Amino acid sequence: MPTRNVNLTEHFDRFFESGVTSGRFSNASEVVREGLRLLEQREQEDRAKVEWLRAAAREGFDAVDRGDVVALDSEEELDSFLSRVHEEAELVN
Repeated sequence: MPTRNVNLTEHFDRFFESGVTSGRFSNASEVVREGLRLLEQREQEDRAKVEWLRAAAREGFDAVDRGDVVALDSEEELDSFLSRVHEEAELVN
């Protein structure tokens, strides 16, 4: 198994120690592996969010290209539109 040397701040050194002394982890390697698993999970979630946003943007741009949009010319029209959307959302839920 590969070995790495790392330098830690005092804060993370205390965090390591508390994780091991509490019994949550058996040793420092387990702490590092758990941290890396969480980092990997967060990166996967971030990639999924970016893909979702890209798909939503594509859907929005396609709607604009089709002319499937609502033009609002005033704050009152915006308020009215948002009220209707809110009411429709309540019916769905």
